Amino acid sequence: MQQVLFTIRLGSIELPVYGYGTMLFITFVATLWLKRRLGLREGIPPHVSERLALWIFVTGILGARATFVIQYHDRFASIGQIVAIWDGGLVFYGSVFGALIGYMIARATWLAKYNVSTWKMADVIAPCGALGLALGRIGCLLNGCCYGNVACPNCAEITFPMAAFPRQEMTARGYQTAAGFTVVPQNGKPYVDKVVAGSAAEGVVESGDRIVSVMLREPYPTEDYKDLDFAFTGKWPRGLNDVQMSVERGGKTVDLPAFAPRTIGLHPTQIYETISMSLMTFLLLSYYPYKRRDGLIMVVFMLGYAVHRFLNEMLRTDTDPVAFGMTLSQNISILIFVSGLMLGALALYRRPGPPLAA
Repeated sequence: MQQVLFTIRLGSIELPVYGYGTMLFITFVATLWLKRRLGLREGIPPHVSERLALWIFVTGILGARATFVIQYHDRFASIGQIVAIWDGGLVFYGSVFGALIGYMIARATWLAKYNVSTWKMADVIAPCGALGLALGRIGCLLNGCCYGNVACPNCAEITFPMAAFPRQEMTARGYQTAAGFTVVPQNGKPYVDKVVAGSAAEGVVESGDRIVSVMLREPYPTEDYKDLDFAFTGKWPRGLNDVQMSVERGGKTVDLPAFAPRTIGLHPTQIYETISMSLMTFLLLSYYPYKRRDGLIMVVFMLGYAVHRFLNEMLRTDTDPVAFGMTLSQNISILIFVSGLMLGALALYRRPGPPLAA
């Protein structure tokens, strides 16, 4: 995980380049290129493909963000937090509905005059959607969002650093400590109680240390136990993975060396989706020359992704059930799967298609 890839320094100004935003840009460029190539194959003019791609991308992002804000409304206290998509927080199914609305508006305002078949356009969009998911989940991995639950023994697992969202979640659930040690208040001040064996804090932090300050880009005094709790939760900077503290030990103030705590092992759900959607992209592009009806590429994508997402949601822990004991994405996956079957029947039985070549 690498929330901040690097920082551009212009005099006294520091501009962080976020991994999530970088992958979002790469995803847009890659899917735009693929959409243009597939559009040419279907006889769609390049300028139409490019304009529609931009239109769908923007409305898709708006839909994805709106869905996330509605689903996690308690996390947002200001307009600035709502628009900060570089911090992560996009729901794919929200982008689907946003893109669909964007396409309908485009169809009603300017696209219809080009006489572009919606069925053909759906087949062009499907592989682009799969590719976008494969690349986009790399951004989720870098950002530390869309994470899995605690990995079972002998399962593939991944750990995340201090700045990642899973660290706060696992700590809140009591599965682990925030930074490899427990703290007890004495006269209101934070003292180290026990250091977790095998953690990054072992050999650096000692039982009985009074934590004087924590380095959060600059020293943050921890005069009170609540100060330390706030430093490790609400005030911890994005991209800061090392913990560096000053403690009182033996009557002296000691600046401890930095150490990098990690979470317990979690299911690598982001990697699973990148692998799954990479295979889906390969399948759709391989099947493309053999489709007998326009729209079938989209059908395969809808059915395949609905099954994958439903199963992958079972391994995640960042979403709560909303209906029928299932998460929002699981409920929508069922709707997408049923819609895919209906669309497939419509494509097969109501649309004429060319015969397969002998």
